[in-house]
Amino acid sequence: MEKFSEFITEEKEESYKLVILSHDDPEDPNETGPLIREKAQELGLDVFLGELVGAYSTEKDGKRYIHSFKVDKKGKVILPSEKKETEYDEPFEINSKDTIIMMRGLGSSTKTGAQSWYVMARLFEHEGYTVINSTKCHDICKNKWYNQIIFNREGFNTPKTVRINHSEGAQYAMEELGVDYPVILKTATGSRGVGIMWIDSEKALHSIVQLLYREDKYIDIILQEYIKTDYDVRVIVVAGKVFGAIKRPVVEGDFRSNISQGSEPEPHKLTKLETSESIRAAEAVDGSVVGVDFIPVKDREKEKPYFIEVNSTPGLVGIEAAFSKTFKKERKSITTEILKLFKNRDNWT
Repeated sequence: MEKFSEFITEEKEESYKLVILSHDDPEDPNETGPLIREKAQELGLDVFLGELVGAYSTEKDGKRYIHSFKVDKKGKVILPSEKKETEYDEPFEINSKDTIIMMRGLGSSTKTGAQSWYVMARLFEHEGYTVINSTKCHDICKNKWYNQIIFNREGFNTPKTVRINHSEGAQYAMEELGVDYPVILKTATGSRGVGIMWIDSEKALHSIVQLLYREDKYIDIILQEYIKTDYDVRVIVVAGKVFGAIKRPVVEGDFRSNISQGSEPEPHKLTKLETSESIRAAEAVDGSVVGVDFIPVKDREKEKPYFIEVNSTPGLVGIEAAFSKTFKKERKSITTEILKLFKNRDNWT
């Protein structure tokens, strides 16, 4: 069995402040935020976990502060309502010279409020803060079609992918794709495996596309070649280094392999080619802490894998559990090692 040290590298250390701004949603619970806070506190970092809904930043006497509603140990927040007023947490002072800001709500939502979150992230970038991930990274990763365009431009191996241009364009897209059924249909935005559909006939394709356009006439939809596989791989890339990879078996009775859909991951050792291509994929989207997803090929040593997408707000709970279970004796946390990497200021952007 591989050792944890084969997945992790050591770095010189220096303390810093950490701000984690995330969003707790019933469809996407805030599990990684509290995990990062816990591991940061164990390292002795001055850490603040805030909720993006209602969050704002102020400047007073030359100092900048973050304001947020209180977030409990499990990442839950009580938002104000007509019946109950919720108090803000104590303002948290930040400085671009000693503070990293993790924005974990920009890559997955276009709901009301997300634009103000984006503007706040741009403000931090303008003032010289290290923002993880950058707004450029979130722009690319939150849209699967944009992600595909970047993959194509940079010469990555991917499943054949086309965009459906309008509500009656399904057949034209299928002809352009040039493959037989089944195919995979994806909405351009979405996470946790939601918005990914298995299409096995022309009738199914037309009916689903028409339904999606009826619900949202501005929706972006892509068609993708189906690559048969027993598992896919999630690689965590941090500051140009691979910090771990997990194999995610396809869920029984399904075609998806998302942990949120029931996949049970295990640590996965990458080939040199898979490692270098995963790092290149992270760099292509300007990613500091990202999850790179790919489907392996038969000859993993010599052929490039099929890259699916890069996630700018990767969950760490699944890979943390998989590594902790496998590497019990070493008692190391992949989340802790990620945080330790940023004690080296050379890894700040």
